[in-house]
Parts: sequence; structure tokens; C-alpha cells
Amino acid sequence: MKKIFLVLLFGLIFSGNAYAKVGKGELKLSQSTMENLMLYMYGASNPKYSDGANKKNKPMLMVISVDGKSSYYYYCPYDTCVTGNFVYKAIKRCEKLSNGSPCYLFATKRRIKWKNSINTKSTSIKKKLLKDPYQIAKIIQDLGFYDDDISELPGIDYNTAKLDNTAKITGKKDNYDYPSLIAKQRSVHKSNWKDYVEGGDENYKAFVMAITKTKNDMTFGWEADDTSWNDVIKKSFDGCNKYIKQKPKNYPKDSICILYYKGTKPTTDKEKIETAQKYYSKEKVEKFFKKYPDVLNDRDNSLLKKSIITKKTTSSDDIVSKLKDLKELLDTGVLSKEEFEKAKKKLLN
Repeated sequence: MKKIFLVLLFGLIFSGNAYAKVGKGELKLSQSTMENLMLYMYGASNPKYSDGANKKNKPMLMVISVDGKSSYYYYCPYDTCVTGNFVYKAIKRCEKLSNGSPCYLFATKRRIKWKNSINTKSTSIKKKLLKDPYQIAKIIQDLGFYDDDISELPGIDYNTAKLDNTAKITGKKDNYDYPSLIAKQRSVHKSNWKDYVEGGDENYKAFVMAITKTKNDMTFGWEADDTSWNDVIKKSFDGCNKYIKQKPKNYPKDSICILYYKGTKPTTDKEKIETAQKYYSKEKVEKFFKKYPDVLNDRDNSLLKKSIITKKTTSSDDIVSKLKDLKELLDTGVLSKEEFEKAKKKLLN
């Protein structure tokens, strides 16, 4: 029985599509899918990817195959997230796991949307029921989606009324080969990095991050698609900038987003600077990198310094050239002495 989980960093707004179709019919969940559904209700990710359930993570959407054996879901760790194109992505990845069984939307947030002979209208699981996992499992069973014994579901501690999704991995460590920058971040960064690398076979992937005021913490956003590098990079920057605007107090003044990975390859300092200049003014980019040189590979910031010096030198050479042209116009009588002085003063100022 196949299953997979996914942590959501942020939602990008896309137009609706045919893949948002809600499931219909007499669906029977396998035990593994039922476990996934319980984890989804609590905003928990794959046990091997995360520290477990988190009150800040909110269920966003879940899709399930018609045979009930495969599923895929996203949850949202922010105040607001938009489902948009993530329905399509979840279905696409669910169907990759389902051996040909089609997948459809089962739930959005904690509202069960799949229609069967019992659940003729969507059913909402109230947040207060999170105190009692058994009640949540019982509702799903009463709706006709699960026929097995809910008291035997592993990973659910009914005595403490908590979702324990670490029970099955006691003593195991996460030996995933993270890039050094990602390895320093929180578990949500790590789980997103894994999905970024392993979640699909898209041709273009971009991973963008912005520093926060909290030491060694960053806001991040990524996009993977088959469109183009420019497209995925732009969408990554759009999402990252969205969260800076939503909570500006969490970020340094004049904060910017930076392209850290193009595919799985770290970007060069030149790529970081040039890409940032496509989305922010050159002045803002130069000011940011001068203030926070640690975000570059070369902490001496020599590349940016060279760029600034070259720009100043070019500007000085240009002024000298124009002064020579003015002097020549004066000497040939085209300009009077008074006109020459006015033009020279304007140029120097």
C-alpha cells in the first residue's frame, strides 16, 4: 500500500482547473490511507520527515485514489494559503503512486468533500475535536469511508488524546544528505527540501529564501514545473515576496529574496546578484548585500564591490570625456565662455 505526505511552504495563486474535481462514489480507505488522513487532520507530515504534528500547521487539501490505497496532501504553516494549482500537483503525484487508479479531491482544510451515499454534503471536522482523535476517526468511519477497527490504528494515542506519529520510527535518525544551508534550518525547511528534490520529475526547479530577524532562520519558497527557468524563478520570488509583505516585522528592513538553488545546484554569487536585480532595484540589491555579505559564498563581497567600483570609474571617465567635448566646443567658438561655464557646472553637479 503506497502513501506519501507533503509539507506546504506557501501557496501560489493560479486559475482553477479540471483537476479540482471532487471525488464521488463508495470509497473505502485502506489502513495506511486512514492513517494519512488522521495525520492530515492534525497538520502532521511524514514521520520520517518531521517532528510530528504542529498546531501551527493547518490542513490545506488532500486527494485520494478511488481504490482508497494511495493519497497525497498538503498542509499550510501560514495564516493563509491558496489551494490553486496544488490540487493539480497533488492529483498528479497521487496518480503516480496509485498504479493507474485515478485520484480525486477528498478534503479541503478539515472539510470532507468526497460524496458517497452517506456524505451527500461536505462534512466539517470541528477543530475542538482535535482533543479526541478517536472522535475524528469515528466520524470518518460513520461517513462510510473506513470499515476496519479504528481502535487499532497505529500512531494514535487515544489515552493522551494526541497524534503520535513518531511511534513507528523510534531510535531512527534522519540521515538525509541535506545541503549545508538547509541542514541548519528547521524541520519544515528540510521536509520541503526533500519534496523539492524528490517530489516529481519536473524539468525546472527554483528554491528561493529570505533571511528573517531570527538567527539562522529563513523564509523560503520554491516552485517546480515543466515550463521554463524564468517561470519557476519568478513564481518562487512572487511567493517569497508575498510573505515578506504579509509580516514585514519578521524581516530586516529592505529585505529581499535570494535564489539559492537552481535545480539542486547552488547558485553562484553572480547568479544571486543578477537574479535579485531582476526583481528589485540595483540600489536595493547593492545595499542589502553590503549589509548582509554572509548570504554570499564570498563573504568579502568582492564581486559586488568590483561592480560598484567599475560603475563609479565608468561614470568618472564619462564626465572627463564630456568636459573635453565642451572644451573643444569652446575653443572652436561654438560655445561662448559663459555658455561653457554653465554647461561645465551643470555636468559637474
